[in-house]
Amino acid sequence: MKIRQSFTLLRQNPFFSVVSIIGTAVSIAFAMVVYMVYDIQTANIRPESHRDRMVYSSYGYSYRKADHSNANTGMSYQAASRVFGDLPGAELVTYTSYVFMEYCGASPEKGNRYQKRHVDLNFWRLYDIRFVAGRPFDQQEFDACSDVVVIAERLAREAFGSAEEAIGKSYFVGFRPKRVVGVTEDVSSLFTFAYGEVWVPYYTKDPAWGSEGLRGGFEAMVLCKPDVSLDEMKQQIESSLDRLNASLTEYELALPDLSTYAERQFFRDDFLNPMATCIFLGLILLIVPAINVSGLISSQMSRRLSELAVRKAYGASRLTLMSQLLIENLLMAFIGALLGFLLSCLLLWLGKDWMLAGGYTSGNFEVSIWLFLRPAVFLMVLGVCLLFNLLSVFVPAWNATRRPIAEVISGE
Repeated sequence: MKIRQSFTLLRQNPFFSVVSIIGTAVSIAFAMVVYMVYDIQTANIRPESHRDRMVYSSYGYSYRKADHSNANTGMSYQAASRVFGDLPGAELVTYTSYVFMEYCGASPEKGNRYQKRHVDLNFWRLYDIRFVAGRPFDQQEFDACSDVVVIAERLAREAFGSAEEAIGKSYFVGFRPKRVVGVTEDVSSLFTFAYGEVWVPYYTKDPAWGSEGLRGGFEAMVLCKPDVSLDEMKQQIESSLDRLNASLTEYELALPDLSTYAERQFFRDDFLNPMATCIFLGLILLIVPAINVSGLISSQMSRRLSELAVRKAYGASRLTLMSQLLIENLLMAFIGALLGFLLSCLLLWLGKDWMLAGGYTSGNFEVSIWLFLRPAVFLMVLGVCLLFNLLSVFVPAWNATRRPIAEVISGE
């Protein structure tokens, strides 16, 4: 009954209703865009299903201990395996080398430049990339660094017509033929670490490039055990790095960019926590409109004082009037929130290249519209919005319903 009456009152005050709903929708939309960008960039989303338990080494650099001279970027596989190979808190460690744009195709004459990743077997265990045909390369093929390759479905269709037809065929990578053993689903380049178009095994026996075997082109990705925190893992890595450096005579390896997934994607400054920053921005986007709505509601209440006084004169209790006013405004807030949710999805979809990739999209940046429909984020922002709206309504409603009937009717 109260909800039906609230709809009637909303129709009787169309200007106020439309302004309140639009104000709520816009504030919800912008707050949700902030939260959704952070959520999409940091939440556990397939194929990067373990982002909250990941620590990344970056490539590091080495230098002479004596005078910090001869500094060189990069870490060899031998150095990486000594630092990350025996961490008690690690559930899984995978190593990857530099990512290249390589000329690939069904023949040396028919091809294009695609992103090539050198990976190991743990890469396929860490990232939840589905195979539409075939399999990843096996241990024997990896140990021998065989001429095998895994390619994305889009490349398989371009070269062979379908994923199934690609299995067992020769696919040229850098003008060198390799046997296709697997075809994966297309991975969006939104997923920075899982993304690839061509995957080949790396060679572990390559001699290091100098600096006491430290120089190379590898980085490590560590999946922590469920009971090990990210800070504890960083401490274990730093302790292992100290042991490696203590065993060296002339050179030293530094890993200044040890980072979690959120730090890697956003800030690496101890004073700028990514989640706290996004929450702060989102709250500002909700609080400022709530203050404006509160002023608008106060103005509307002054126009309805005579109505409230008459209803009180006919026996309506203060609690009844308060609840009716709160329901009216919460109803407008809920309608505005739904519109804001749809608007935020539209804004993020239209601006995904800039908001999610900073304007620098590469390769296959296609993402599903369903990625933006984040119910948990919507419910959280909706709850905060309704709370602010409730607070912005409560004070004007309280003041309006507490005034004596005679004072209101006499116009004092």
